[in-house]
Amino acid sequence: MIVTRNWLQEWIDISDIPTQKLIETLNSIGLEVAEVKKIDIPKNVVVGKIISCQKHPKADKLNVCIVDVGSEKLQIVCGAKNVVDAEYVAVAKIGAQLPGNFKIKPAKLRGVESFGMICSSTELGLPKLEDGIMILDSSIGELAIGRELREFPFFQDEIIDIELTANRGDCLSILGIAREFGVAFGKNIKEQKISEQEGVKVGIGRILNLDIEKNIESNLIYKAFEKKDFANPLAVRLRVAIAGENFANAAETLAFYITHSTGIITRIYSYRFFEENNAQIKLKKDGEYDSVWGKEEASVVGVIQFDSSKPFYDEEIFILEASYIDPQRIAKIMHSYPMKSDWVYYRSSRGSDPRLQIGIDYAKKILNEEYSATIYSGKHEITKDIERPAIKVDFDDLTKLIGVAIDKNSIVEILKRLGFSIDHFTEDSMVVKPPVYRHDIFNLQDIAEEIVRIYGIDKIEAKPLCFEEKNRINEAYYKHRSAKELRERAVACGYFETVSYLFTKKETLEKFHLPVIAKEEDLLNPITQEMDTLRTSLVPNMLEQVSTNLKNGYRSIKLFEIGAVFDSNRNESTYFTLIYSGLRENDALFNRGKPSAVTFEDITKDLGKILGDFTLERMEATNALMHPYQSAKVIFKEKIVGRVYKLHTQLQKELELPETFIAELNFDALDLLYPQANEYSVYQLALRDLSILIDKDTDFQKIRDSLVGRLPKEIKRFYPVDEYTSKDLGNKKSLTVRFAVQSDQKTLSEDEIKAIMDYILEILQKEVGASLR
Repeated sequence: MIVTRNWLQEWIDISDIPTQKLIETLNSIGLEVAEVKKIDIPKNVVVGKIISCQKHPKADKLNVCIVDVGSEKLQIVCGAKNVVDAEYVAVAKIGAQLPGNFKIKPAKLRGVESFGMICSSTELGLPKLEDGIMILDSSIGELAIGRELREFPFFQDEIIDIELTANRGDCLSILGIAREFGVAFGKNIKEQKISEQEGVKVGIGRILNLDIEKNIESNLIYKAFEKKDFANPLAVRLRVAIAGENFANAAETLAFYITHSTGIITRIYSYRFFEENNAQIKLKKDGEYDSVWGKEEASVVGVIQFDSSKPFYDEEIFILEASYIDPQRIAKIMHSYPMKSDWVYYRSSRGSDPRLQIGIDYAKKILNEEYSATIYSGKHEITKDIERPAIKVDFDDLTKLIGVAIDKNSIVEILKRLGFSIDHFTEDSMVVKPPVYRHDIFNLQDIAEEIVRIYGIDKIEAKPLCFEEKNRINEAYYKHRSAKELRERAVACGYFETVSYLFTKKETLEKFHLPVIAKEEDLLNPITQEMDTLRTSLVPNMLEQVSTNLKNGYRSIKLFEIGAVFDSNRNESTYFTLIYSGLRENDALFNRGKPSAVTFEDITKDLGKILGDFTLERMEATNALMHPYQSAKVIFKEKIVGRVYKLHTQLQKELELPETFIAELNFDALDLLYPQANEYSVYQLALRDLSILIDKDTDFQKIRDSLVGRLPKEIKRFYPVDEYTSKDLGNKKSLTVRFAVQSDQKTLSEDEIKAIMDYILEILQKEVGASLR
């Protein structure tokens, strides 16, 4: 945000305050000053009046001018096209030292002597205004021929560049910064006196109608004014250029000037644009946006004005618009339905001032004083009452936040100076309402910040931090310990930890058929287009890291990451993901330089070393990453905690990756606490194998499901040890399951063990149609 002392002076009296004090004050109240620059017009640059302008006899692009500089009349050769339209100009006399160490000397151009230079704005160290020379007018002060430009109060100015945070939209104007100085120095904002000229012309209703749809959510006011040969005075153009803008359209320059000065978003339209639509402005919805229409769409409120609705140079009647739209609403709409924007969106999305009449009144003042425009009486408007929600302030809670007890009367005084209203006050608390232009105040913490920055953080005595240590053995500790344990185990298995951004590209998630964040919950202001959403899986970012490692010559790649992921509603969870890609190990002497490719078995073995005992259950692929025939659920301590799968073959080809296997585990679901000691049996354990014939398409999971919960307590565990198929077995297969049999009370006899095994065979016969081999 760029302000100047003179521009601020129009809103608040700071003539008695040195610039250094202004800078220190801004920094102390949380508005960081990035740069201060003084406007320094060189000596010997004076106001000159062009008496005559003739074509150069030997050069079509040069003009020979006679310029009156007060003490003498100088012949100056000038190549600027607009010199023929100029009357008063800035003349650098012989001896003037211009920026860039350029000294003015007598010269001869194509045989014609020249004694000085008619200057452009950039040649004087000012921002560029237009192609050609800078034409002076009375907006900078009385133009006395021969007077040095550096003597004009307008040029005795300093430019202050303030780095605003995104939440301080209320300070994106000269008035906004003036308000901050008013609070800091106890000064009042100046009243902008308007010399009323309305009534000279008929009311705006005679020339323009307003048609409004019911669902318009913006506030708008329209005025009309008339001005022949519309052109901006030098003071307006120069201030707009200092603020960092340079518009080709004169009306847009004025609109920006009013907006930058007041904080009220202003636009200026061509009256003809609406006249060709039966002299009617139509406000209606364009999808989610509020839009303004004439013969076609003129603008989208808070976003952009289309060129076709901007005034041309031969216009005489203009339509002035002041508008406000809720910043959170327009930011969400732009995120969901992005469109091209202009300079207005930067301000509307950060929160402009909804008190539109301030902008209208200031515009009338400028149009009367600087443009001698005729303003039509009356106005068209659509406005809704805007009120910030009340916030309860508990004084004890406030003291805890600030760290020191500030006198209640001082707190009330600070808040009132900041524009807050006090709705209710008791000994223990009060209820306050922020001013309508403060879109960043929502809670007690925001109130505390406002009080501290005005009260002065340096006045708050530093105190040692006092706290009571609480029990560290809590859920956060267990989670940290579990993560540490997982990392150590993964590293011991040869995996390297990766750390990636929480953000990813939505297009990538959609390509892999992974969940994406819902539109209403997605990021409003992404860092880049490549990171435009929150990740719902660790895998896409990790696959990029696998690709990078491959390009760097690594052939056996083992990576893991523990990180946050989000569901479509932005609910956060933590996942532990492993990727094993390429070769089983690096080439070496023991594998004769020809290591084999990694397999499904390899990653499950590593998973077993990291987790301990777990089981797998076949599953269908749920996204484009998963191989349809090599995907399984991971069951750990009788809970489904994740999945392990081979990367889909088609995707491997597209990404140019070798054999790649992935395990995704929900870290929050893993129970990695140290096992509790239990009593164990002192009696002998017997292992018995049961070989059965079952259908070929019957997997072990079905057998497990049929037995779990129905086995005698003597069965401690069971697992498959052999599978056999042959032509002789037809559509059957032989499966051998090993059972560990042990009693806690006695040594089991052979007959007792046989009875248990017969019972198990009976269950399998009923449930899966098994028969004894």
